[in-house]
Amino acid sequence: MTRNGMKGIIVIAACASLWNYAIAQTRVYTDAEVKTQIVWTVRLRHLEDVRNSMKRAEMMTEYDTNRFARILRELAVEDENQTGKSIRRLRFYRTPESLPFLYAYSTNALYGADALKSIFAIEGVTSNSVAATGNYLSMTNFFILNSACDRTRLCRDLLRKVYEEQSLACYRTNVLCMALEYNSTANVTTPNGVDAEVCAIDPDYRYSQRRLAALRQYNSNITSYFNSLPETAESYNRRVSVFAFQTNYLNCAINELVAYPEVNLPD
Repeated sequence: MTRNGMKGIIVIAACASLWNYAIAQTRVYTDAEVKTQIVWTVRLRHLEDVRNSMKRAEMMTEYDTNRFARILRELAVEDENQTGKSIRRLRFYRTPESLPFLYAYSTNALYGADALKSIFAIEGVTSNSVAATGNYLSMTNFFILNSACDRTRLCRDLLRKVYEEQSLACYRTNVLCMALEYNSTANVTTPNGVDAEVCAIDPDYRYSQRRLAALRQYNSNITSYFNSLPETAESYNRRVSVFAFQTNYLNCAINELVAYPEVNLPD
């Protein structure tokens, strides 16, 4: 074969490769194919592989953020194994169209905290998002420890945010009351989260009758909660690893206030 003939074959092969690449790039993927790609991502172990897989899923929608967010919402409903992941991912795409969906999940015992975090990522702290948080924190059907911990962290983080940012000062009183109510009625997880944050933003609260009453009520609530757990290995492990830590924090805080002495504590 002549040199020119070989060059011609190489040119033809290169053109064919470019043509196939162009076809692949312009291919229209169905919603089902995008969902399959997202679900496949869960099987990957390495963070970089996960990122690349999600980037491919985004590419399959031609980087249409609205379409991708819609697919995530549908996947959350269709596949329970994808519900939490899809709700968490929605915060990165920040599409207002996702808000009704997220608000519907904002009082869900399993996914409420993630839904509210995505709501805050999309629209920030608003009267609607604060009210939804209040509804979520007032719920008492939290018997899944991880979800309960997420709820406490959400309360603490919102409290910190409204007191750190001057533009959110109008929400401070409402959020503070919400946090105190949550800590004394519905909180059955880490006591230091919300209590320590309130003490940091309101120095007068640390040594007060209000805090002592709240700590005593909290101690009663958490003792009742753990005593109500079934006698299983799981509940025993919770008692040892979680209950002991919580009661230690509470007892130390209560003893400190009682030794003040208690009768001299301001309201």
